[in-house]
Amino acid sequence: MKADLGIGAAAYGLGSGLFFIGYALFEVPSNVLMQKYGARAWLTRIMGTWGVVAAAMAFVSSETSFYVLRFLLGVAEAGFFPGVVFYFTQWLPQK
Repeated sequence: MKADLGIGAAAYGLGSGLFFIGYALFEVPSNVLMQKYGARAWLTRIMGTWGVVAAAMAFVSSETSFYVLRFLLGVAEAGFFPGVVFYFTQWLPQK
């Protein structure tokens, strides 16, 4: 990334941190909305937005766009793992 975009190790580290901030901030709201809309619909939304933001990473041209997209990637991915675990519990009988 340094050769192509001029993004050094410190900027990449900040981008990684922004991902986790977005993930942590939106984990609970994502799961609340999953309860409202259902696991199937919400996991579909997560996978769709996750794919769109991940594809948009191909068009990063500066540190700022890298930071924004890393934060949005965390927001899009938030709630995926707990959502999948919840969805699995719906498949299994209560016994």
